[in-house]
Amino acid sequence: MKIPALILRAYRSVIGRVTTTALVSLVVFSCLAVYTIFNNSNSRTYTVELRDSGFSPTELTVRIGDTVTFKNAGTHAIWPASDPHPTHEDLSPFDPRKGVPPGESWVYTFTTPGSWRYHDHLNVTAQGEIFVLSSTGKLPSSVINGYCDGPCFDDLMRDTVHTEGIDAAYKLFEETYAEGQLPRGCHWTAHRIGEAGYDLFREGKDFSISVATTYCGYGFYHGFMERLLRENPDPTYALGFCDRVKEQLGNMGLWNCYHGIGHGYTEDPPDPASEGDFQAMIEPGIKMCEFLFGKEFADLNLCLTGVFTVPVNFAADEKHGLSMNPEDPFAPCRTQPYTYWKACYGEFAAKLDTVLNWDIHGLPAYVNKLPDEKLKRLVIWVVPSVMMAKDILSNDHSMYITSCRESFSGNLRRICWGGSILGFFQHGEPQKQYEKILNFCNSTAWKTQDERVFCWGEGLRQMRQNYSLDKVKSICTSVPEHYRFLCLDEAQTHISPYDDPSFVTL
Repeated sequence: MKIPALILRAYRSVIGRVTTTALVSLVVFSCLAVYTIFNNSNSRTYTVELRDSGFSPTELTVRIGDTVTFKNAGTHAIWPASDPHPTHEDLSPFDPRKGVPPGESWVYTFTTPGSWRYHDHLNVTAQGEIFVLSSTGKLPSSVINGYCDGPCFDDLMRDTVHTEGIDAAYKLFEETYAEGQLPRGCHWTAHRIGEAGYDLFREGKDFSISVATTYCGYGFYHGFMERLLRENPDPTYALGFCDRVKEQLGNMGLWNCYHGIGHGYTEDPPDPASEGDFQAMIEPGIKMCEFLFGKEFADLNLCLTGVFTVPVNFAADEKHGLSMNPEDPFAPCRTQPYTYWKACYGEFAAKLDTVLNWDIHGLPAYVNKLPDEKLKRLVIWVVPSVMMAKDILSNDHSMYITSCRESFSGNLRRICWGGSILGFFQHGEPQKQYEKILNFCNSTAWKTQDERVFCWGEGLRQMRQNYSLDKVKSICTSVPEHYRFLCLDEAQTHISPYDDPSFVTL
């Protein structure tokens, strides 16, 4: 993590695999020399062509102030834009905001030094990278300070998957997390590893479908299936991979693979004809989910969540003519069939964190307007789990205990606490989320013995869902002795506060 991946890759291509420590002096000296050379020339203009086979060249080194013309030499529209897809947030100005027709060009002047990966927003399998050197001859701060920022981190993770495998990439992620240097959220990092994993799959290279691919809310499968289906929309191809996942990881892996299928069949970006039309955007994905899983609600719902998450993200980011009304954020869901409510309301609930300014106290105002008791339980479960992403690195999460207590009563309060515990698994350090839960349940913010019993019961229940039995037994030695009966809970003392109901009938 101390040297950006673009430099490591360049040197390894020349002298082979060497240690990071051995490269430090050589890299810094050589980079200074390269920057000086570039500093002695005037601004230049370069051309990158997008052919039907992809960008050419795929890598280009320029300096700050240089201009790159992206010329469409292919037979279909292109949309060159900064990673990551689809948000383009690494270098947000590097985005024409629309497709470039065949024969036409888009011009961009780079004003920020760094390593900028980009892709064709209309065909994410086409990718490239621009290395922008400083005009002053100074190294970017990421090199000087030894810090690997977002684009550098994505590059490093991708290279690690390709050269050492998926498990090695997750190990690097864990080490970076432990050092407090993680520039990406847990789920998004797993998403990027999944994209790189698909590259191996497409090239016919074998890779391990290990427990590591379940980390961070199974983000690996979301990225993997999105890439797979954009390149090959044959559902048999996708289902075949999901069956392979089930053989290795059981139903939890299979279900997240189904979510990825729904995601992959929903166009991003949408057809221009559907701009501003939520229903038109979801229609292709809905039809495929119904075709594949229409007879089984649980599988259908998982596929539908993948469909709805795409336009919901558009609405949250105010893109493609969609937006979220803070007074009525669930409006697009009310017109959906009841069978789709769970997926639609659940995905919109995940965007209430910013609407509420990360304060659970405002959640009852939205929950009380919901037309169905099942929806109320769903939304209260989802919102704190999403909010936890903002606070996951903190050592004190007692605000969730207090906020849920002050906002809800009875079982709804327990659902709120349970959603908070779920957040530790969705956003915490892989295989070490239990450390945050132990701290959470030991908090002095719990007021009664019943509340403490609930926390330990729910925390351990979720551990049993996410860890091996042997690991839970090991963790149990750190649980206060008078709560250890909940570790395996053979007497089924604890019952989940959220029953994850079906929405087949009212």
